Amino acid sequence: MGASVSNSGDRDKQLIRKVRIALVGTYAVGKTSIITRYIRETFSSEYIYTRGGNINKKFITVYGQKLQIELIDTGGQDYQKEIAPTLYKVAQGILIVHDISKPSSFEDVEEWLTGIRQKTLGDPVIMLIGNKNDLDPQGKTDDPPTKNTNLTTGLTRVSYEQCEKKVHQEGLLPFYSEVSAKTGMNIDPVFELLVKEILHKQHRLLGSIWEPDLGKDVVGRSAEDKTSSKSFTCTIL
Repeated sequence: MGASVSNSGDRDKQLIRKVRIALVGTYAVGKTSIITRYIRETFSSEYIYTRGGNINKKFITVYGQKLQIELIDTGGQDYQKEIAPTLYKVAQGILIVHDISKPSSFEDVEEWLTGIRQKTLGDPVIMLIGNKNDLDPQGKTDDPPTKNTNLTTGLTRVSYEQCEKKVHQEGLLPFYSEVSAKTGMNIDPVFELLVKEILHKQHRLLGSIWEPDLGKDVVGRSAEDKTSSKSFTCTIL
């Protein structure tokens, strides 16, 4: 009495209505800026310190299904590396972010991968991306950069080929991308691709419980979200 009963189809769709994506990587690679660009379409040149972690939410529509995307922002300082696994262990997708102008942040990718594989509860889709492509005057939107030197910082960049090699060696999602939180380059496509891969992986694991409508190849804000432009943030101390 008084309890509503939904059919099995409704219950099945609820399995994929929430998608958790965590961003991990060395401090100052731009994880918070990437999330801010994706959710609010803004950028600040000031360094934003992440204490503990933040959870941001955004509603998008994928294959005709409205999803709540939870973006988990983790701190990258050494003393926070023990905190990060408590945040990303339940994520269905993980973006490992490095700074193309700081080779040390790329070298740290191996350590982040080890932690993820040891401490996640499931088998998340893992994608590697390089932020701050805007520092490379030779950088392009769709193609790998033509040179591996001459950043505006005067430093040698992490080579595109080196990153692609890491992706294949580690069995990550085979689509390495350079992005720019400052200009917005490739930010939306990266999240679109990762969300789709997560949903397809769920479909493969769950069989006929949920099947995407490939005729509705759409990823974006729903009409009501475009109108309200609301986002939600929770800080974890």
